[in-house]
Amino acid sequence: MTPPREGTTRRNYDRATYGGHAAAVAASIGYPLIPMQRYVADVALEVDDNGILVYGDVLWTAPRQVGKTTFDLVRSIQNCLMGDNRRAWYTAQSGQHADAKWREQAETFMENKRNPLRPLLAKNPRYSNGSMEMSFVNGSKFRPHPPTEDSLHSKQSDSNSIDEAWAFSYQQGQALLGAIAPTTTTRRMLTGQRTQLWIESTEGTIESTFLNPRLEAARAGDPSVAFFDWGIGPDDDPTDLDVVASKHPGFGILCDMGTLETNLARLGPGEFARAFGNRRTGSTERVIPADPWQRAALPVDQEIADGPICFGAAVGMDGIDVTIVMVTVVAGHYIAVIVKDGHAPGTAWALERIKTLSAKHGAPFAIDKVGPSGALYDTVKRAGVPLVELNSAAVAASCQTVLAGVTNEAGPTWRYRPHFALDDAAELATRRWFSDGAWSWGRRASIGSISALEAATVATWGVDHLPEQHGMQLF
Repeated sequence: MTPPREGTTRRNYDRATYGGHAAAVAASIGYPLIPMQRYVADVALEVDDNGILVYGDVLWTAPRQVGKTTFDLVRSIQNCLMGDNRRAWYTAQSGQHADAKWREQAETFMENKRNPLRPLLAKNPRYSNGSMEMSFVNGSKFRPHPPTEDSLHSKQSDSNSIDEAWAFSYQQGQALLGAIAPTTTTRRMLTGQRTQLWIESTEGTIESTFLNPRLEAARAGDPSVAFFDWGIGPDDDPTDLDVVASKHPGFGILCDMGTLETNLARLGPGEFARAFGNRRTGSTERVIPADPWQRAALPVDQEIADGPICFGAAVGMDGIDVTIVMVTVVAGHYIAVIVKDGHAPGTAWALERIKTLSAKHGAPFAIDKVGPSGALYDTVKRAGVPLVELNSAAVAASCQTVLAGVTNEAGPTWRYRPHFALDDAAELATRRWFSDGAWSWGRRASIGSISALEAATVATWGVDHLPEQHGMQLF
């Protein structure tokens, strides 16, 4: 088996598993499980000493071409055959996608006329929109549903699959979970078995605000979740197809080098890294190119000469963090530095640090009054900290100043002292268009914050619009 990425749940061989049952279903329909699929089945379907499934939540992320759709059919059928009158449901990024994928699954089940499980169907699958269903002689049913908050109203479920979860926003995903949860509340008592929720996907982008926090929590170590993760590493070159192939669990079985070559040419490196390397991207391609960004970095130990300064502060989406950045202008070049103790989770700590910095250095702050930083702006203003006022047009202009300064062909005119938060933000930043040609950094991530880049951007505006020149230096 292709080794998974770090954090993948390990098999507990002290436990029995229904993994062999899933493998038998797969073999019956003519699609034997590949090694990765068998591993996922064996671990996710482990049972305790009482025969109860250990895991209620399963999170599985892998590249394209690993057989997720077929595996989901196999696992759903296996669940339907665990007992009488069970209910398995499948959804994807839209109702249309869910119906199309479910139809593909049902046709896969039916295509092998020697499939020994076909007699277990009570009747042929129904394919009519709104009533798609595979029903079994034991009363169990497998159906698709759209990913809406009322799609499972008055229904019951033992197994739920959310496919292509990267496509959901936080609000969409939470609404879907809200639809699923009530359908499972009585099933443990009725069936004697734990219900399962499967979330399956390739990695997404900065806008995958439903999937991203769940991946971060699983990678941090959540023993209640069966977590499976395959793909390339953060430093792997997605155009090195030998590396991609070595970390793709379906390579040589479900895809070949020709598949990778074709899709790299078709998708481009950024989207190919996401789709076939299963690596999160800031967008389909970076807004701030990687090479110019790296060239704009100052040596860590380089001293910064005196110049006018302005501080910027920004709050990450959903208050995940706050970053405070100092920007100065030296010899016509902007220089941005995340100040000491200027990046931390949450927001409660920020006001005192802002007051201290402004008083110590006699410099104002720039904070966007619109969006996640709005509450911080109001708090700082009421605390009497001097502020450089800016509006949406000012933010948009400064975003373009930063991008142009980083990518300047003659050499960067906007530079920064290296810090992981700035590097992460530069990789993840998207454009948010809000008028004819005007844009600012997108902030639609609840994980992978871009607060560092936003703080540096508003401070860049601030240092050009100081109420008076400040010659004091931060260091």
